[in-house]
Amino acid sequence: MARQDISETATLIVQGKEFKDFTSISLSQRYAEFNPVFAFDCTEFMPAPATAAKLAIKPGDVVQAYLAGQPALSGYVVERHVGYDARNHGVKIVGVGKSWDLTNCSVFEQGGAMDGMSITQIATKLASEVGVTVRTVGNVDNTPFENAHVQPAEMISSAIERYARHRCAILGSSPNGELLIIGAHPANPSGALIEGQNILRANCVIRDENTYKKIYAIGQRHSNDEVRGDAANKQIAMVTGSATRERKLVVMHDISDSDHGIKQRAEIEKLFTEGGKVEAHITVQGWLKADGKLWKAGEYYRVKSPMLLLDDVLGCKVASFDQGPAGTTTTLEMVLPDHLGGKPDMRGPTPT
Repeated sequence: MARQDISETATLIVQGKEFKDFTSISLSQRYAEFNPVFAFDCTEFMPAPATAAKLAIKPGDVVQAYLAGQPALSGYVVERHVGYDARNHGVKIVGVGKSWDLTNCSVFEQGGAMDGMSITQIATKLASEVGVTVRTVGNVDNTPFENAHVQPAEMISSAIERYARHRCAILGSSPNGELLIIGAHPANPSGALIEGQNILRANCVIRDENTYKKIYAIGQRHSNDEVRGDAANKQIAMVTGSATRERKLVVMHDISDSDHGIKQRAEIEKLFTEGGKVEAHITVQGWLKADGKLWKAGEYYRVKSPMLLLDDVLGCKVASFDQGPAGTTTTLEMVLPDHLGGKPDMRGPTPT
């Protein structure tokens, strides 16, 4: 029997056991979302067990996924699907990254006051309740919040996100299960996607429907001995966007915060609206870049495609790895660097 190419081999390690030989796989690293996801299809690994406790892979199991021998995801199995007929017996295993628990577990705080804490401290405290670690990327604004409160029963992800928006911080996830707090950082390219060379297929949308000339954040804060009256009750901050028409967007603040926080609330709205002007989905053959490493969500690549009107550095928001009857591919969702907190730096390698 021919030996399988390691560059196209997917492996699950579940409860210390190794599983391969999947009929199809789909794994998505999602940099600017709370968790990665995967779904692996296979034939049954062993005869049907007598009890659920003896299932080879079952919901709740800790899992590590490897692609081409490299770590791609660390998390949990959440679903097991089984289907069969007279001739076939198939199993689908669905899982998520460790940070998924942040999205559907509630805050349990008696009082919930976190006055004087930074966004990193708030996130670390709340994420630790479900065993998720926090890592910062780039220059995170850790200006303390004068007043910070969370409500019991509020989802952990929602509580963290409210405060992150007031520090212009993007929340995301890493393949190994961390919650990422992403600040401004260099968008240096670590690879290239070039029409006629390694791009298998692609589509792109360039839009301006969500761009504005002026973006306002308005609200009010708690009064104190130093700030009162209109200074507390009529907070407003404005940033300018790239729209040429007289388009304005007004967002309400999420919390009681300083003028600095209100300005950052407007800045992150600009980051998302301006950064969403370009969205390209680019598929390449295989899972590996030219340097032998996996394509990765959160990295930046130089995209050169005259057909797509692109010749610039873009950020990889989602990296989706697939394998099935049609072959082994990676599809990269590429966006403007600003959308991921990246600041373009063209000193990286230029494709030829």
